[in-house]
Amino acid sequence: MGKDGFGADFVFFLFDSTEDYYYGLVNTAAFLANAMVESISTDSCDENNEEGINGRYAISNSCGQYNRSYQDEKCEGEDNSYSCEVDPNMQVTAVTAAQGSRSPPPFICKPGSSQAGYWDTNTGMPVNAALSNSNGRTTVEGCCFWGRGSLLTRNVCNLGKLNYYLGKGGANERDVLYPDIDFCVDPEAICSSSVADALRWRTGMFEWSERVQRYSSEGWDYEDQLRQLVDGDLGYASLGDFIAATSRILANGCHTRGCAQPNNPDLEIRELDKRIANFDMIVNTILEMKSLLAPKTINPIAPLSSPPNQTPTLFGPNNPSPNNYIEQTNPNPGPTIQLAPPTPPKPPAFFQPPTIPSPNIQPNVSIDPNKPSIDDDNDMPNLIVLEGNFAVQIGSSRIVVMMLMITTLHCMTM
Repeated sequence: MGKDGFGADFVFFLFDSTEDYYYGLVNTAAFLANAMVESISTDSCDENNEEGINGRYAISNSCGQYNRSYQDEKCEGEDNSYSCEVDPNMQVTAVTAAQGSRSPPPFICKPGSSQAGYWDTNTGMPVNAALSNSNGRTTVEGCCFWGRGSLLTRNVCNLGKLNYYLGKGGANERDVLYPDIDFCVDPEAICSSSVADALRWRTGMFEWSERVQRYSSEGWDYEDQLRQLVDGDLGYASLGDFIAATSRILANGCHTRGCAQPNNPDLEIRELDKRIANFDMIVNTILEMKSLLAPKTINPIAPLSSPPNQTPTLFGPNNPSPNNYIEQTNPNPGPTIQLAPPTPPKPPAFFQPPTIPSPNIQPNVSIDPNKPSIDDDNDMPNLIVLEGNFAVQIGSSRIVVMMLMITTLHCMTM
């Protein structure tokens, strides 16, 4: 994903050169910060039925939640040809659902015009009575395009693009990773096929690369903002602004506050505060890319005058010493003179690159003896460690999130 790409002119940003690879680490951190909210924290591959009223959850939420209709969200303009065709006879049942004995069951779609009813979490039972989703749907015919994978990739446009770049839709034109999988006919293959363990990650990486990394609108360009953030040109306060904007792009296709709901600008995307906290934790705690909390200025130190008949030894930017301008080696030393830099230096980067070597295929994690050891005292709830096709929810330490990053990087380079 990060090396060979998707058979297109874009790849998952890794920037794996020795000079730029930390841009790739921050990009991966932003991806994981969103994935932790969308799927990792709930240990799910399929979208959960989560929009309810007084414990009642419409079965027709499979058609779309939060006023959306996934089967009607087609690609715009020239990209419309990528969109999946909606088959009213398609019948699919999700393989994962929210955990809990009274939680709503997995999403379904099936033909027919009869109302689908709702699930009552107060009793843990289905109710055969009309209840529409937030978009007015009561049936589930053609409603097979709910979210799947690490970022819950959903709707006929995004799944259609996935089918073209990774699946059967583009197999006649070039080599693709999954030539035998038609993601428009069988979108549940993301979660149920024999390659689902890798596919759920690759699906999310594809959507991130295609929709977020390529985003450029109204003077806001993702790659440019990423570089400015890492280089320290945006300042510490921009950390939350950056991940908020990228999360809006992922959820709504636009970056400004309230852009998806102009009549209600205070309506933000789901669990934005957790996405921001995840990003801050991964970047500053896991990767140890220290934040620039305040600009640091260096005040020039006035040179001392030399006593008579003594020659001082000068060290400065053009004549460095092993002790940063203050070491003296003259056998008959005069006083130490410290020269101010010729020009004030640029403030340190917002994120400093880590001291570990640049990753090629998989990162090699080394331990710096000058840094505190990593232990299990920094507990972070609601994370999982992947084991084969399963995910076990644990109270995890920084090591667990590092393993998630290693897993993600492994999928990128395969």
